[in-house]
Amino acid sequence: MKILHTADWHLGKKLDHFSRLHEQKQVLEELIEIVETQDIDIVVIAGDLFDNFNPNTEAIELFYKTVKQLANDGKRPVIAIAGNHDAPNLIDAPNPLAKECGIILIGHPNIKIPLLKLPYFEISKSDYGFIEIKHHKYAYPI
Repeated sequence: MKILHTADWHLGKKLDHFSRLHEQKQVLEELIEIVETQDIDIVVIAGDLFDNFNPNTEAIELFYKTVKQLANDGKRPVIAIAGNHDAPNLIDAPNPLAKECGIILIGHPNIKIPLLKLPYFEISKSDYGFIEIKHHKYAYPI
């Protein structure tokens, strides 16, 4: 099983008054390429998705487009959790729609994620701060 762990994207970060969105987009395109060419089974994004609690529209759009591509039409689970730079409610808000695409967004710590069954994987167990995933490619849970 191949798990790609990433964190601290800080989308929307500026240096002085200069946007870094263009270079952030390039890095995320490279990340997508790595995930595809290395046949990664699951992607975990561990916090600081955005640089502040009120990211601009371009940063939010870049995040959604990237995780959608990483999820590969729900074939690859993508789990993203909020960090100290992220607004938990902003991360949680799209989760009902995102989970249908194989993307699990977790804004608040120690919540219980509802069980979920999708064609390529399922959340088979859940408790506060814990999930177990069964991937269709493997006989054992992760």
